[in-house]
Parts: sequence; C-alpha cells; structure tokens
Amino acid sequence: MKLWKFLLLLGIAGAVVGVLVAGINFLVLPSLVHSNKVVVVPDLRGASPQAAADLLRPLALEVEVSRTSPHATMGAGLITDQVPAAQTGIRRGRMVKVVVSAGVATTPAPDLLGQSERQAGITLDRDTFRGGRVARLVQPGLAEPTVVGQEPQPGTRLYRGATVSLAVAEPGPAPMFMMPDLRGQSLARAKELIEKAGLKLGRVRNERGGGRQGNTVLEQRPAAGRRVARGEEIELVASSR
Repeated sequence: MKLWKFLLLLGIAGAVVGVLVAGINFLVLPSLVHSNKVVVVPDLRGASPQAAADLLRPLALEVEVSRTSPHATMGAGLITDQVPAAQTGIRRGRMVKVVVSAGVATTPAPDLLGQSERQAGITLDRDTFRGGRVARLVQPGLAEPTVVGQEPQPGTRLYRGATVSLAVAEPGPAPMFMMPDLRGQSLARAKELIEKAGLKLGRVRNERGGGRQGNTVLEQRPAAGRRVARGEEIELVASSR
C-alpha cells in the first residue's frame, strides 16, 4: 500500500474516533446524568438516622452521619441539622449528610475562680470537662498561677466533655521602690510606715540610744535609699528605754 493511502486511512480512522468520543461526551453522558430525577429532600430533624434512612429510601437517597454534637434541647441520637436543607432539590442517588445530637446539656460548669491553675485542671477532669484556651496576665503578689476568669461562667449548664476556657493571673516581679529613712522615728511610727509601704517588719534589736528617747529607730536594714521590693522584711535597731 502506498504511503499516501495509508496516511489517508489513518486520518479517516482518527476522525471517526473523534466523532464517537464527542458523541459520548455530548449525547450519551448527559442523558445518563439527567436520567436521575430531581427529588425534594424531606425535613429529617428530630428523626433518628434509621428513621431518616427509611424516609429517604423511596426517594433513592441515602443518609450519612457527618458528626455528633450536643444540643440545647434535642435528645441524644436525634438529627439536629442536615445538608442539603429540607425542601431542597437533589438528584436521586445522592447522599444527605446529617448532624446527630450527643445529648442535652445538663451539667453546671464548676466555679473555678480563685483556684490555682493546677487545682482548676483537677476540678475540670473530675467533672468530665476539658480545659480550653488560657489567657494569661501578670499580677504581682501571687504565690502561684490563679484563675481570675472563666468562660462559660460558673453554673452555666453544659454537656459533659465541654470545653471551659480560663483567664489565669501569674505571679510577676514585685514592684521596686526606694527604702524610706526611718531613723529618728518612733518604733510605732516606723512599723506603721513599713506596713503602709507593703513591707514587713522583721527583727528589732535594742541598743542604748545615746540620749535618744526609748523605742526610737537608730538603724535600719536595708538602708535608706536602697531599692526594696514589696513584701521584703525590714530589720531595725531601736533605742532601749
């Protein structure tokens, strides 16, 4: 066979294949796709997944549980939401996805305010709740991280396993300030100034005052002008009577 005849036959065969493929794409496949009639999805809310399957079967639709989630009023095992929504058109053979209630929220959230962060975690575990996000702030003077806020609020009725977020205040560095000069003050006045400044009176040692009136401050530690932190102990030397 001559080369030009072979090429001609090859071209004709390719054209025939192209026509067949185009016919399938534009005629056969659309007719197959559109042969599935459009049906209206019924309202499945409040039904069990099995009841929903029975309701969808005559429509050639299937039901699939996408997830479970607690609900404010719907009991466990009942459908609370669906996709597509009720009264939506959908072709036969498709899937309707539903959300099923995990149960009604009935457990009050514990009061965690004032508890240490560790104790709050223990309380949540005991009551079968989970710890959520923790917002942190610095609050000087604390001995350990302490809960100062929570969401949901104490007493809010929740489902078991719900997440409770906390606001936790953490100990920070005590504020520093200049030590006042207490020398020459009476011991009672010095004690008053120490407490007012948020300091603590430590050991008081008595010495002869060299003519000073009894119970007058002669020396102090730390010395006047030194930087001290709130809560620090101050030692005094006072004149004896």
